[in-house]
Amino acid sequence: MKENKVFLKGILGGLQVYIGPDAGLESIMKELGQKLDSSKSFFKDTEVNLVFTGRELNESERNELVGFISQKIHVGNVEFNIPIEKEEAKMDAATYSTDEGMTKFYKGTVRNGQRIDYQGNIIVMGDVNPGAEIVAGGNIIVLGNLRGMAHAGVSGDKRAIVIALCLQPTQLRIGNVITRSPEDETEKPHYPEIAYLKGNNLFIEPYLPGKIKY
Repeated sequence: MKENKVFLKGILGGLQVYIGPDAGLESIMKELGQKLDSSKSFFKDTEVNLVFTGRELNESERNELVGFISQKIHVGNVEFNIPIEKEEAKMDAATYSTDEGMTKFYKGTVRNGQRIDYQGNIIVMGDVNPGAEIVAGGNIIVLGNLRGMAHAGVSGDKRAIVIALCLQPTQLRIGNVITRSPEDETEKPHYPEIAYLKGNNLFIEPYLPGKIKY
């Protein structure tokens, strides 16, 4: 089975580009080119801001990659992963934590108009439909499709995370940071995803179990 090295995710005002940790520049550009070519109509006549996450790129790789993408679409602002200082390392690691504690399990589909509100973690063993709301003081994990509203860390916990087998919420919040899914996704996810905060930015990436610290 082919292993994808690049994942695209529509974010508010632009496009998030996640690059796998072991991806080489040549394979990155090949796969990225294929994905951008298949989404030409979506990017037509639109300035697209880019946020790169995942594998860190050196200056040469950054310049070459942005130049390559600029041949495909009209590029606006570009942001790359910013290496954290030692003083911030513990905080950044905590972003990926899933603390044990009070957890509420909900079995079945959360339907339009339903709301689950709990001060601890919430695990939904089913889908969350549009119009449904999940509000947690801690983390939110959905073992199904998340297409409603999810608010993790409602009391201001910036370490909270949201994980779903299919993460396409109408609205997503962690702490006081909020984002919405674009009306037209550039790529429908067929893999689990994790949403987390880094600084004051909310990122969504493929879920890699080994990346989470316990």
